[in-house]
Amino acid sequence: MVIVNFLKVPKRTEIQGMLDFHPDRVSHASCLDDAELELLKTLKIPVEICLTSNIRTGTISSIDIRHFVADSHRDKHPMVPCTDDAGVFSTSISREYRIAASAFGIKREEVYQLTSDAIRFILVDDGVKTESRTTLVAFSKRNCL
Repeated sequence: MVIVNFLKVPKRTEIQGMLDFHPDRVSHASCLDDAELELLKTLKIPVEICLTSNIRTGTISSIDIRHFVADSHRDKHPMVPCTDDAGVFSTSISREYRIAASAFGIKREEVYQLTSDAIRFILVDDGVKTESRTTLVAFSKRNCL
């Protein structure tokens, strides 16, 4: 699996070269321009969404300013909420999901689906993915989702 990290720095030639490579997943897409975002969506490349990291590093000034999560969610583009160094940014994956849900109006059932979809892209073997799906289904049953 090839993951490309755009490093929160908009270097157009490098970004284009990385997209031309057709990676399996990208990280830090907050620095992409509209054309690059459209290409990313056309290629259906999953995106790691690190909201707290992007705010704290100054990549975006606020979540509602420039983050393609809302459009991606609406368009059903594959996303993977991430923590991007939970200790440094004092966050957790649960908190990242809460932030995304609150900022972009993602309903509880949609958060479940986002989580379920994200399991396809986590960097673990199939056994761990199966266990994660089983845990998520059990959680959804206990919580009437």
